[in-house]
Amino acid sequence: MKLFHAPGTRSTRILWTLEETGAPYELVTLTREQRSSPEHALRHPLGRVPVLELAPGQYMFESAAICLQVADLHPDAGLIGPVGSHERALAYQWSVFAVTELEPKSAAWRAARRNGEDETAHAAAFAPVTDALTGVLGANEWLTGQSFSVADVLIATMLATAVYHELVPSDGPLPAYVERAQQRPAQQRAAKIDEESRSAIA
Repeated sequence: MKLFHAPGTRSTRILWTLEETGAPYELVTLTREQRSSPEHALRHPLGRVPVLELAPGQYMFESAAICLQVADLHPDAGLIGPVGSHERALAYQWSVFAVTELEPKSAAWRAARRNGEDETAHAAAFAPVTDALTGVLGANEWLTGQSFSVADVLIATMLATAVYHELVPSDGPLPAYVERAQQRPAQQRAAKIDEESRSAIA
């Protein structure tokens, strides 16, 4: 597998997932100019990252979809439950929740803050999202129970941004969950690789 990557983007989620599997992969770090090239447009019609090349000429994009595919390709890593299991259903549920609820509402609130706008409506819209996560993470170590899953990669990366920008309280189950996730060796390896890739194109 080959990951087309840019540091500090959604592609870091794929790095983390790949590191969790322990499987070999090739990393190709792209500059902004390279992402705008006709060559990259053949990999991603919007010229974005991440893109995963599964086999020569076989590309896929969208970070959540890639994470789920990587988990499927490496069942021994234990990132997703067996087909038809409740654990797998929960991994699907929280992975979709990450990109449809957590990420867009967090981004909208942060944009309002940057622009000096009234944040009241954004805070109100974000509250049910964090309530839902607090409910599950107050009772479980991870989103699907006691086992780390691909859904935790997605939720933890997005929730870390919300914690950093003080969109959630500084104590309680959500910051504790983010810290727990960031202590995983695979996450720390991925963060180091991401930082090294930044230096490579500086």
